Amino acid sequence: MKLRNARARDGLAWTLDGLRWLKRQPLHLTGLFGVMLFSLALISRLPVIGAVLVTTLLPAMTAGWVHAVEQMRRHDAKATPGLLFAPLLQAGPNRITLLKVGLAHGLCILLLLALVDLLDPSFGQAWQDLSDASSEEAQGRAMEALQLGMLWRQVIVVPIALVFWHAPVLVHRDGMGLGKAIFGSALATLRNAGAFAVYGASWLAISALMVGVLALLGNPQLVLLIAVPLAMVMSAGFYASLHASVHGCIDLGDDEATPTDTTPR
Repeated sequence: MKLRNARARDGLAWTLDGLRWLKRQPLHLTGLFGVMLFSLALISRLPVIGAVLVTTLLPAMTAGWVHAVEQMRRHDAKATPGLLFAPLLQAGPNRITLLKVGLAHGLCILLLLALVDLLDPSFGQAWQDLSDASSEEAQGRAMEALQLGMLWRQVIVVPIALVFWHAPVLVHRDGMGLGKAIFGSALATLRNAGAFAVYGASWLAISALMVGVLALLGNPQLVLLIAVPLAMVMSAGFYASLHASVHGCIDLGDDEATPTDTTPR
């Protein structure tokens, strides 16, 4: 493994790479995201351990997305659930290490969220206030508190996501151990923080543009009809872009995947 130095503008190239793959296989990639979402939703319904399993399996799923796009690149393959779940289905120690990475990821998120709950106890109270609201004004205040609390929690887990960003792929592709994979991942992300800032900003801009266009429609029923499938399509594009973000930061010894040559042929 060799670290690469990505330019800040490469973050935009990663985003565009995901959108290009989405343009090439829109139904397959959107369906793949649907399979992942449905699988994780089913697992989350399990009592007690559901949330832990979801946060544990999600990193392996990201390795699956990188693997799927790699096969699309190399062999013009179709994005299928078999490619998505390939890292989890592999035999040998890599699968165990991949689950360990997921478990460490899940525990970090749960511990951080528990700490945030201690610092922001009003979030839990807001749920109760929303259910007990007897007027539109009270309901509005509760919704505002919930939205602020959810936004704060989403922002606070971003550093964890960035630390673990490359780790599943390093385990799947290079067979690294738990500590080395997480360290290498954190170092690759920190070294290319500028590119990741542009990468994140570009996806936020796309999301804002989508919200703005939907708001212009003015018809709530039409907005609801369009918003859900549109969100799934764009989420598929984001996950497809993970391949470029990983290969843009790390040289995995793959001559076909370079920071400047990650677009569909």
